[in-house]
Amino acid sequence: MIRVIGLGSPFGDDRAGWGVIDLLRSHGLSGIDLIALDRPGHSLIHWLPDVDWLILVDAVSSDAPLGSVMRLDPESLDEARSGISSHGLQIAGALQLASTLDCLPSRVDIYGIQVGRPDMQALRDEVAGGAAALADSLARALSRANL
Repeated sequence: MIRVIGLGSPFGDDRAGWGVIDLLRSHGLSGIDLIALDRPGHSLIHWLPDVDWLILVDAVSSDAPLGSVMRLDPESLDEARSGISSHGLQIAGALQLASTLDCLPSRVDIYGIQVGRPDMQALRDEVAGGAAALADSLARALSRANL
């Protein structure tokens, strides 16, 4: 099973991961499990059993331009205290626990969309653009993988 999880919250740019999920839904991908989670913390582990390929998408904070998309290395999440969201440390813990419990998917890809300082309003145009670019890229990859 392929599962894409957008992480976030209902607050402004932190909705970036959810935006990717919404856009992927509009691509009409069949056989792909698309989930939006509100700050799941370690309960993320409950979404991992029976998954072969897991894709996580979250907002990140680094020195990159607003809306930039970056691929993050799962093994170094716990070391990269800057450049990941506040969810990042919880993601690292959940993935480590899944590995220990032998329920970590065989493939895990993590993507971040650069956000600026917290904003309680809607997604900024640059962040929405990054979400759209990532959703298009993922839709192409998932279409090829799901043939």
